[in-house]
Amino acid sequence: MKNTMEKYLQALKRQRLKITPQRRAVIAFLLKRKTHASPYDVYAGVKKNIPRLGLPTIYRILEEMKGIGLLTQVLSPDRRLYYSLCAHPEKHHHHFTCRKCRRVEEVGFCNFKDISRFIEKNIQGKVESHLLQIEGLCSSCK
Repeated sequence: MKNTMEKYLQALKRQRLKITPQRRAVIAFLLKRKTHASPYDVYAGVKKNIPRLGLPTIYRILEEMKGIGLLTQVLSPDRRLYYSLCAHPEKHHHHFTCRKCRRVEEVGFCNFKDISRFIEKNIQGKVESHLLQIEGLCSSCK
């Protein structure tokens, strides 16, 4: 399925979030980008069409969308947060980020169940969630 606006709007509906002009504008902005964007990039891009929009609203929208799996959050080497839309928000996946061009690719493989079992068996810990950030150089940049 393509990265279409409708797919993301349906995901909002499934999570019982209203389809506001602000959320729609954030999705539209991120759909146009090939790389991840900082909250300020999103703010600057969306503010053109919604002048009364504030930066705190952008942060709230980005966090909401990350929380329901529509966005991925990338911590860059300069310790800033960037966001991009997930092509497949309906299933668990991770992301590979190119350190040079900042392109984000989805990785549909996750062996975290094995790691979780190892932790529970050997450390007697209870794993509740995980975050995994994979970085390197994409095929164009290597």
